[in-house]
Amino acid sequence: MLNNNQERYGLISKSLHWLLALMILSLIAVGAYMTDLDKQDAMRGQIYALHKAFGVTVLGLVLLRVLWIKLSRPPELPVALQNWEKILSRVVKVLLYILMLSTPVIGYLMSNAADKPISFFGLARLPAIIAPDKDLAELLGEAHELLAFTMLTLVGLHVAGALKHRFFDRDPDTDVLKRML
Repeated sequence: MLNNNQERYGLISKSLHWLLALMILSLIAVGAYMTDLDKQDAMRGQIYALHKAFGVTVLGLVLLRVLWIKLSRPPELPVALQNWEKILSRVVKVLLYILMLSTPVIGYLMSNAADKPISFFGLARLPAIIAPDKDLAELLGEAHELLAFTMLTLVGLHVAGALKHRFFDRDPDTDVLKRML
């Protein structure tokens, strides 16, 4: 039940998958919203602080998910899938993991370069790992935004693939969504 098997993802994988999906989509939406806030807005600082803390949380959960994949192998892709579907699925999955790791790291570095401390929900101030540098902060900010919207695009492709197999192919042998529900 907790572990993955050849037919389904286990409870741990499912929980991490859906929790990360919710958090990442929320972070992208909040990120788009907060960058348009007036610098004088009283809520701006709190929203930024929460965005950073949840971003660090996502990074930790993704690392946990990668470790869990090593401990409990996920089910193989269905044999009935076309070769191009298997290749596309693997490429999208690898790119999503790269982005789920790199986007929060770039955000962390951006905050460091902008000399904006990161507080983990007010419990601890996280260490800066690079020195302040305004030009680098701007470059990292652009990269962070680009990575986030690239991730959003790949999430859309991931969801479209799962829905295609479930509602358009209507083949129980290719329905990958049932394994994650």
